Amino acid sequence: MEEPKFIINTIMSKEDYRKFLYLATFKIKRSTFPLLALFALGGSILISLDGSRLNLKSLIVSWIFLFALAIMVVVIKIERRNTQRIKTDKTGTFDSINTLKFYDDGIVMENKERKSTGELKYDQFFSLMESKDYFIFYITVNQASLVRKKDIDDPNAFREFIIGKFEGRYKKA
Repeated sequence: MEEPKFIINTIMSKEDYRKFLYLATFKIKRSTFPLLALFALGGSILISLDGSRLNLKSLIVSWIFLFALAIMVVVIKIERRNTQRIKTDKTGTFDSINTLKFYDDGIVMENKERKSTGELKYDQFFSLMESKDYFIFYITVNQASLVRKKDIDDPNAFREFIIGKFEGRYKKA
């Protein structure tokens, strides 16, 4: 059997999951801010209409208020989702060591604590996203697995290797 090109022992802490939720909401889904701003603008137009005239001062103040309110609602939703996921995790997802072995044709994943092993070919993944701190492997549009860059011995060599495997499905966040 061929030797793996890279072996990475990585974990996902509760803080990593929280950061991922914010990253996925605000950076990966780039439409979040513009949509919130657009909805806030629509609401502020309705609020600032005075008969058939638009009160500009009221429009600006209400738009800022509604936009801030919308951001707060999204942040509260993220925090609730994070808290709920942490409370209901019975699989030991957090803080357990995942060993990932990267071969030319696929990845073998092992978790000794959960006594689980899996293998996926690169073409079975939906996409690969790279952020400042993570490589995010999307198995489906909604299911992802994180690899922390700080757990990789040579992130630049790994990036060169893995980008070639995800040609046309790699994005930088």
